[in-house]
Amino acid sequence: MTGILSRFAASGVLMVWGLVLTYFYLSDRIISYLHPAFHIYTAISGGVLLLLSLLLLLTVPSDSSRHALPGMGIFPLLLLTVPLLAATKLSPSQFGATAVMNRGMINNISNLPGFSPPQEPGLPNADGSIAEGTMMDPSLYLKKNADGYISAEAVDLLYAAGEPVMREDFENKQVEVNGQFLPALTGNPNGDRFNLTRLFVMCCAADARPVAISVECNPAIDLPKMTWVKVRGKATFPVEGGRHIPVLVAESVTETEAPQESFIY
Repeated sequence: MTGILSRFAASGVLMVWGLVLTYFYLSDRIISYLHPAFHIYTAISGGVLLLLSLLLLLTVPSDSSRHALPGMGIFPLLLLTVPLLAATKLSPSQFGATAVMNRGMINNISNLPGFSPPQEPGLPNADGSIAEGTMMDPSLYLKKNADGYISAEAVDLLYAAGEPVMREDFENKQVEVNGQFLPALTGNPNGDRFNLTRLFVMCCAADARPVAISVECNPAIDLPKMTWVKVRGKATFPVEGGRHIPVLVAESVTETEAPQESFIY
């Protein structure tokens, strides 16, 4: 490949990558792949690649035939662009049921990546009161909606199951939790439970882990796998298998639209 064609090819590769990254950022598709803390870096990377593409075109030497860029043949060019464009077009923006189940359900908070046990509260004062600042104010995480239900996430109830003080704040309270429907293949002796699932992400979709709580619904319901539902009911924490587990006793289960951000962080 001649020098000038080589530079156009290299510039084209940089432009394709820059445009794809910029597209993912501006179209909000990035939400389905990456933690929000890294979104701005995706935009910056796209802009830098586009700038480099332009600079490469503007700095073509006068005698370009002797300045071919190494490795810029047709095959490397296709290898660097075709898979990226195909993935952009064909990749789904959310996980399917098979992918979620293959990753394994997390229903014990100690198995959650990055989990660290809560610190024990300080010893009480002489009068029996707890020192200020040693306990978390429940109002910080017990937010109620217009109907008086505590708006919670599946991971909140997993935390509560493993932490006595937090469990006391949730137990027998009316809560509302959104998630995706999956049949309960275990821990369902009466056949009236299903898993309410969300994907927990620390960095990107590659490390996404499904977290799930049990929903007890009478009569039992059957929906297509991964249907988004809104569950309202009473939070309970029975002891099963030697530990407290979160079981949401449903008052209502209704289909709902998928949130803009399908992951929780």
